[in-house]
Amino acid sequence: MKKIKIIIISLCVLINTSIIMAEEISEEQIKQQVGIWFGPVTPLPGTEISDFLDTYLGGGGFYRIALPSNELMTELGVSYSYYTSDTTAALASTPLYAALAYKLPFNLPVEFHAKAGVCANILKVYPEKKYNTLPAFLGALEMSFPAGKWVNIGLRSDYYFVYEKYLDPPGDAVNYKMINGHFFNLGLMVNINLNR
Repeated sequence: MKKIKIIIISLCVLINTSIIMAEEISEEQIKQQVGIWFGPVTPLPGTEISDFLDTYLGGGGFYRIALPSNELMTELGVSYSYYTSDTTAALASTPLYAALAYKLPFNLPVEFHAKAGVCANILKVYPEKKYNTLPAFLGALEMSFPAGKWVNIGLRSDYYFVYEKYLDPPGDAVNYKMINGHFFNLGLMVNINLNR
């Protein structure tokens, strides 16, 4: 529970800092984008969780606003990933995240962003259909190019670190092991510029 409080406090600080720093920016200057992505998702190869789960498909959506500046944007989003295994077990992961996206200063027609943020990751385990919400951290890179005035098309890669080791195993579980999750998403992305 303490970790969830830390995530909520971090989100509040991130949003308040963006609002305070944006006081000098006029409303017309604030760029906004909304977008979606779709592509393969996988546990990071070589990690403990990759021994149990297989690559599958995922997707998500995001809203991004140029606060505190046009180079450093605040992004809110959600992703959905579904992982299968060699058994009947499966895992659905839904991270709700807030991140800062920094536009890398390259003078190219292609835009590059580096992102870092915090998440509340909702996990659902099948076939038991048990839920748990865990703190997670996001690191990401993306590139996109304009396809006209209002649309950008690109590629994004997200890394999620799901922190689970702070929990105690269930008392009635035999040989139950808590492990942190490392997940990697790679997706095609389309985002719409709400103002130009």
